[in-house]
Amino acid sequence: MNFEDIRPYNDDEYHRVVESLFKVTPLMDVVNAYLPELVPGELEKLLLSFKTINEFQSKMVCRIIDRVLNSSVNKFSYDGLDKIAKDSSPLFLTNHRDIVLDSALVNYCLNDSEHNTSEIAIGSNLLSEPWIKELVRINKSFIVKRNIPKQEMLSSSQNLSAYINHTLKDKNQSIWIAQREGRAKDGFDKTAPGLLKMFGMASDGNLLEHLISLNITPVSLSYELDPCDGLKIPELLKKAAGEEYVKAKGEDEMNMGLGIRGHKGNVHIQFGTSINDKIKGLSHIKNRNELLKNIAAIIDKEIYLNYRLWNSNYVAYDLLHTSTKYVEKYDVGGKETFESYMDEKLGSLKGNAEAKKIFLLMYANPVLNAEIALETV
Repeated sequence: MNFEDIRPYNDDEYHRVVESLFKVTPLMDVVNAYLPELVPGELEKLLLSFKTINEFQSKMVCRIIDRVLNSSVNKFSYDGLDKIAKDSSPLFLTNHRDIVLDSALVNYCLNDSEHNTSEIAIGSNLLSEPWIKELVRINKSFIVKRNIPKQEMLSSSQNLSAYINHTLKDKNQSIWIAQREGRAKDGFDKTAPGLLKMFGMASDGNLLEHLISLNITPVSLSYELDPCDGLKIPELLKKAAGEEYVKAKGEDEMNMGLGIRGHKGNVHIQFGTSINDKIKGLSHIKNRNELLKNIAAIIDKEIYLNYRLWNSNYVAYDLLHTSTKYVEKYDVGGKETFESYMDEKLGSLKGNAEAKKIFLLMYANPVLNAEIALETV
């Protein structure tokens, strides 16, 4: 298999790439905005002083993430990495809420706890500019090809599967990948069995044994507030009406920027444990599709049970159901604060009953999923 067009860059390619990025004004403007203490010339000198991509991530990328957290998050926390061996290479599978920050925060936590950072799966549809592709590839990202001709889809998936298998086992390098293509815009986190099917393409043998060998480890990302929630409503309204939604030019980039800058309230990342012990008991399922559905359900349950529920989730649930079921879990003044926030984010759609329902579901769905998961514990 040839991975040249999808792999991340290596340490010996770092300097060539970073020198080319100095000329990208929009990128340099963003970096300077988060690191204003670096006078002209200091940024370039610092970036060229790094010998490895790990050093670049630890001393530059994580430094910027620190600033992002300080400016847009009330409290950031993570847990569970003490149960993951530092010399292991898990396949971290997470719910997907923010285009940029989901993977960035996972790697921030790994770096903070002195684990090796993960390679990151990123869709080619997000690489709208050549410099973005260069930037992500020096940040340990590999490319998942999207919007390719049908006749190329199978070979592309097989190549991606082989790359993931090679990275985890031969490079002993962990990987981050979202549980589905695209963000869960409605707050309903669900693993796509097709993703697991793609993982299995690298094996000619027993599918279950191969998936066990990948050491799939669910991670729950819990944002109290989604800066892009208001931007998602028009698309969800179209889908609810059975209509096609066509993205506007630059829409992904706008969501990426707002997701980074916008206020997120509290954020928690809970690293789970490998699902291997839970899926070993599925060996009696001989139908491949049924097996994949059952494994996906196990991953979902782990993500739901480890999800940190916030004031926004509890209030939205009660407002949606006209109940006081979770009133004891509200923050002081939490209901009024969330209602005011919702009205502001709905903007011109305030008063639209369907838009309000969609907005509430976005925040209530994690509570609904947690309730169902707890019933089967």
